[in-house]
Amino acid sequence: MKKASLTLEAAVVYPFITAFWVYLLLFFRVLQIQTDVQAALSYAGRETAAIAVSIDSEQILLMTAKRLWKQAIEDSERIEDYVHGGMKGISFTGSEITDEDICLHISYRLELPFSFFPGLGYSVAQSQICHKWIGETGEGTESEDPYVYITDSGTAYHTTASCHYLDLSIQTVNLSDIAARRNRDDHKYYACPHCVAKNTTQKEVYITDYGELYHTDEACTALRRHIRMVHLSEVGSRKMCSKCAQESE
Repeated sequence: MKKASLTLEAAVVYPFITAFWVYLLLFFRVLQIQTDVQAALSYAGRETAAIAVSIDSEQILLMTAKRLWKQAIEDSERIEDYVHGGMKGISFTGSEITDEDICLHISYRLELPFSFFPGLGYSVAQSQICHKWIGETGEGTESEDPYVYITDSGTAYHTTASCHYLDLSIQTVNLSDIAARRNRDDHKYYACPHCVAKNTTQKEVYITDYGELYHTDEACTALRRHIRMVHLSEVGSRKMCSKCAQESE
């Protein structure tokens, strides 16, 4: 009878002990996720604050911040495993651009990939506020060496941040309508070689006003624009953007 009692106790106690250690280990994994998310949020806030002086559109700034955040976090496999809905489950609702600050706020729900209690998890909210960079003040050599705008992968420089080639103006459209769509230069849209599968079943895709590709992933590298403001003397072999050249004539 005593042996049977010990066996029953072991059968009851050991699973709880095992579960305790599993959840303790998972707790530290959750802390890693929050650390990764905050580091990416800080990066997105700093980068967006640096270019905010040259972009007046709040919508474009928020879209830029969101894209920069995705770029910084995309290598983290833990997001898909532990965040409810994966990357799509992370919301930037509540983020705003003020006259002086970039205020980024994201929220999501963490859930364990396996659980003795299905649906167990908790909601997380993280924020980052960065002061806008307003540029240098005082007298300088701006007239002799003016500021221009470039992207990391671009081959041209732009004299104004409002140039159409810098403003992606991302739109969501039905894939079934893409054949009849034309961009603002009256060119057709073709499948992006980076993100569009040959037999995609996705119903909606992303296009831009002046681009010639359509995308199935909003975070596609071809949709990213990391805009930097530099002096004209720093553009290297880049030539002036054709649209900027036309407007300067």
